[in-house]
Amino acid sequence: MERICKNCEKKLEKEFKYCPSCGQEHKEKVVHFKQFILDFLGDYFTFDSLIIRSVRPLLFSPGYLTNEFIAGRRVRYIPPLRMFIFISIIFFLVLGPVEKTIAVEGNEEAEFLDDFFSIWVPRLFFLLLPLFALYLFVLFRKPGRFYLTHFIFSVHLHAFIFVLLTVMVVLIDYIFPTSVFLSQWSLMITIFVLQLYLLISLRKVYEQKWITTIFKLFVLNIMYVISAMIIFSVAAALIFYV
Repeated sequence: MERICKNCEKKLEKEFKYCPSCGQEHKEKVVHFKQFILDFLGDYFTFDSLIIRSVRPLLFSPGYLTNEFIAGRRVRYIPPLRMFIFISIIFFLVLGPVEKTIAVEGNEEAEFLDDFFSIWVPRLFFLLLPLFALYLFVLFRKPGRFYLTHFIFSVHLHAFIFVLLTVMVVLIDYIFPTSVFLSQWSLMITIFVLQLYLLISLRKVYEQKWITTIFKLFVLNIMYVISAMIIFSVAAALIFYV
C-alpha cells in the first residue's frame, strides 16, 4: 500500500516515520483522544525526559544550560522560552488559590493585589527579560558574543527565579501557613540563594575573574532593582488610579 503524507501529500518510503518534506510524523491509524492529549503535551510542554534533563541543571548547575545553548547542544533540552513559560504557568497556578484567599476580604487593596499579580506581573517579567539581557550585554561585552546569548542567560535566570518563588509560596502559604519565622526569613533566604546562583552563573558563562564578576554583579543588581521598581511602580499606579 502506497504511503502518503497526510500533510503535504508527498510519497513516503516504507522506512520513513517522518515526512522528509514537511517533517510531520506518519501515522496509519486514526488518532484517538488519548494520543491527541499526548501530542499536545509533547508539542507544547514536552512532558518527557527533556524536562528532567533540563530542569535538573537549571536548579543545580548555574549557567550550564546557557553554555550548552552557546555550544550548540540544544535539541536535548527544552527550548529556553518554552521552559520559562512552563515554569511561570506552574507558579501562577500555585499562586492562584492564595490570590483568591486575599480577595475574599473584598476590599480595594485586595482587588488591587489580585489584579497586579494575576494580570501585570507576567507581563512585567516579559519586559524585564530583554531589559536584563541588555544590561548583561553592556556589562559583559565580548567580541563575537551577540545579544541573543545574554537573552538566553536572562531567560534561564528568570526561570530559576520563578522556581524559587514557587517554592517560597508553597512553603509559606501551603505547608507552614502559620509559621511567622518562615515568613520573616523566606525573603532573605530567597535573595541569598538567587544572588549566589547568579554569581556562579555569571562566572561560568562569562569566565571573568571572581573579583570582576562580583563587582559587575553589584552593578547589575543596582540597575535591575531600579528598573524593576520603576516598572512595577508605573504598573501599580496604572492599576490603582486608572
